[in-house]
Amino acid sequence: MTFRLNRFVLILVLAASAAGVCRSQEPPTRGLLKRADVKRLLKSAQTREEFAQLAAYFDDRSKEFEQKAREEDKELDRLNNATFRAKNYPILVDHARNSGDYDRSEAKTCAEQALTFHQKAEGGATDQSVGAAKQYE
Repeated sequence: MTFRLNRFVLILVLAASAAGVCRSQEPPTRGLLKRADVKRLLKSAQTREEFAQLAAYFDDRSKEFEQKAREEDKELDRLNNATFRAKNYPILVDHARNSGDYDRSEAKTCAEQALTFHQKAEGGATDQSVGAAKQYE
C-alpha cells in the first residue's frame, strides 16, 4: 500500500514538473507579426494601422534587446566579482561586455524606429522615415 502511494506521489511530482518545464519553454510572443510580415510592411506600409503594427513590433524588439543587455551586465558583474578566475576569463568578460554593448545599440536603434513609426501612425512624419527601417529587410 505504501509503495503504491509513494509511486503515485512520484508520478504526480514528475507530471507537475514536466508541465512546468513545457510551459517555461514557450517562445515569447511578439504580437502577430513574423519577420516576413515585417519585411512586407516595411516595403508597403501606408495606413496608420500598419505603421502602428510596425511601431509595436520595434517597441517589443527594443524591450527584448534591453533585457538581453541587462542579462549581459549581470553576467559581467558575476565575472568581475568571481573569486576564482578561469583561464578563459578575459574571453568571457570581453564577450559579456561586447554583447551588452551590441544589445544596447540594437535597443536604441529599435526604439528610434518605433518612434518613427509611432509618428507616422499619428500622421506627423515624412516619407524619409521609412528609409531608416530598410536595414531590417
